[in-house]
Amino acid sequence: MRRLVPAVTALLLVGLVSSVPAVAAKEGGPRRAAGPEVVVIGTGGTITGVAEDRAGFEDYDGSALPIADIVSGLRPELDEVARVTTREGPERTAMTDYYDLARQVDRALRTADAVVVTAGTKSLEELAYFLDLTVRSPKPVVVTGSMRPSNVFGADGPANLYDAVVLAASARTRCFGTVVAFGNDILAAREATKTTTLRPGAFQAGQAGVLGTVDGDRIRLLRAPARVQRCGEDSWRTPFDLDRIRREELPRTEIVASYPDAGGEAITAFADAGVKGVVVAGDPSPGEAGALRGVLGKGVTVVAAARTGGGAVYDAHAPGVLPAEDLLPQKARILLLLTLATTRDPAAVAERFARYGVPQFTP
Repeated sequence: MRRLVPAVTALLLVGLVSSVPAVAAKEGGPRRAAGPEVVVIGTGGTITGVAEDRAGFEDYDGSALPIADIVSGLRPELDEVARVTTREGPERTAMTDYYDLARQVDRALRTADAVVVTAGTKSLEELAYFLDLTVRSPKPVVVTGSMRPSNVFGADGPANLYDAVVLAASARTRCFGTVVAFGNDILAAREATKTTTLRPGAFQAGQAGVLGTVDGDRIRLLRAPARVQRCGEDSWRTPFDLDRIRREELPRTEIVASYPDAGGEAITAFADAGVKGVVVAGDPSPGEAGALRGVLGKGVTVVAAARTGGGAVYDAHAPGVLPAEDLLPQKARILLLLTLATTRDPAAVAERFARYGVPQFTP
């Protein structure tokens, strides 16, 4: 269990046992005279956490430090890479916080060359995918975090953040959308998923594989997301423009897990509570199938996703149910939410889900 640490103790520990300065740096810190400008936006999480002792891998105060402190601990090496400034972003993980963060990222990219977002790993993959679908600028956006707090043995946050800034400053992922940099790997936001609750290098990309790697100052790109084909075109941007979506009107979408003898009561209750979309993870039980037929008649959009982490659902085998193909349930929920925020026409929902949920290279 992660316990809260008194602020005074936290600062003393950081000053004694960590390379991260105990005194918060001024917003932005020192700047180079030249080089790309990278804005680092901190949203809390383990990367800014502080433990009571250097072996406190799982017992720490998350979000104890401002992101400026972590960045300051990477200077002067970071100053050789880019002009790095810092800002604080929303720390909670509600969809409205993701909405606010996406708007903040786009504002920063009006003048900056790239943005790095640091986040807690629990829902980092959903945050990255939300940004991938909503940020309007083609400039690089890189999300990172850590599995260990800032002052423990083998803290991985500084290396992950340094790699993320190196990648962002290189502009190599322009028009990739949002990517995740973690444990030297570069992963597409669509495929990145957390695979362990304890170990560094927690994020993998499943069958799709990583986009590439960051090894010191060497960036190796092995593949790219399909949307790079439309780089420089208006169609590069998705229809999920937050300028046209009201923050307070983001529709509720939920995930229901399937297993033997699963009842359909939760599905019915969700519909009665005003939920507009439901993602079913796994093959529906008979009880769930009956409930799904009922809510489809009430205008609830249903998506079928695999719960295996591999393979794909190509045919939902039920009228009106959309297949998620290989999109993970937690990602399918994000896409469904944004789709229903822009259209309720069944044909348009199906088209957008197919196009943006499963982007493919075309000859």
